[in-house]
Amino acid sequence: MKKFKITGIIATMLLAVVALSACSSGSAGKNGGADASDTLPTLKGDDKINRATRFYAGIDKSGIGMSEENAKAWDGYSMEIKGLLDISSKTRSQFDSLVRADFSDFRDKVDLVFYPFSGADFLYPTTIFPDADTYILFGLEKTGSPFSTDIKTDFAQYESYRKALSSFLRLSYFITKDMKNDMDNDNLDGTCPVLSMLMATAGYEIISIENMKIDDSGKLSQADGTGNVMRYKFFKAGSKHEQTLYYLSADVGNPRFDPKVKKFIEVSLPGHTVATYLKAASYLMHMPGFTMIRDYIVNNTQYIVEDDSGVPYKYLADKFDITLYGIYKRPLAVFTDKCIQPDLDSVYKANVSSVKPLTFRIGYNNPSNLLVGRRKGLK
Repeated sequence: MKKFKITGIIATMLLAVVALSACSSGSAGKNGGADASDTLPTLKGDDKINRATRFYAGIDKSGIGMSEENAKAWDGYSMEIKGLLDISSKTRSQFDSLVRADFSDFRDKVDLVFYPFSGADFLYPTTIFPDADTYILFGLEKTGSPFSTDIKTDFAQYESYRKALSSFLRLSYFITKDMKNDMDNDNLDGTCPVLSMLMATAGYEIISIENMKIDDSGKLSQADGTGNVMRYKFFKAGSKHEQTLYYLSADVGNPRFDPKVKKFIEVSLPGHTVATYLKAASYLMHMPGFTMIRDYIVNNTQYIVEDDSGVPYKYLADKFDITLYGIYKRPLAVFTDKCIQPDLDSVYKANVSSVKPLTFRIGYNNPSNLLVGRRKGLK
């Protein structure tokens, strides 16, 4: 959660109040003996949006009028999705265990997660940083539209949903070349439905989904029709913590970097404790055409969690204290030799005893690698 600085006499007065409260309550706990969430309003999701999303995610068909044939098709689809989720859940559970053990110094400090080249991946940033206030995701795939609350039960659509989720839930990443067709067809419109389904499978309630547009100053306003930004307001079921996710449909290659998108990023990150997450990022920031987004990450994030497809090691080594996990292997053959990092390979080999194990697949290679960077000088 975001921390605000209070200085001078205000800070002195506040400390005095906190001390008195702690003494009178007989507890000097983090919240002065009281659960801060008790004072927060109860959150409520949009019943129609969540009902439709749970149905399309294969979670719940109760109360939905269906023919026997369509009900049987939904049951089969639901079993397939649950099987895929079991694979994904095992990986994410192992990742969560690693984060709890090794990221405790900064996990709760991060209030904004910046996730370039994400596609529709909602699950991993919320696994690593579940309590962040804001998540900013972007990719080339269009935002699309929410599921219609007028629920359709034609079983032909289920195959589109299963196909869109299958590789991600099995492998932990979306396959770039498949996403264009998987998320833009007669049954599935953009990333919005996929993000919604993943939210539902992880036990989140959606408050609202809004199409947004960015003005020249980087500020957002509601779009007339479909914009290039989708804003979700959501919360974990049972929680009183409202969270926000932005998905931007954007090309951030140097010559194509939309000035409005660039401005939105520039005004959104300052003032926050930012963690950048990069996974299966196609080694784009190894290339000369993606230096702008790469440099912005290096200069404006406090923490970075990535596999070797993200920011090259050589741009991080001087600015971050780095911890390495897993095994560094040559990138998949589909990527060019320019994606190989001899310096990272050397660091792995020279520090075998200090490289930490990675017991799960994350990103392209299996076995996988992970780099965690903490900006030097942070307290």
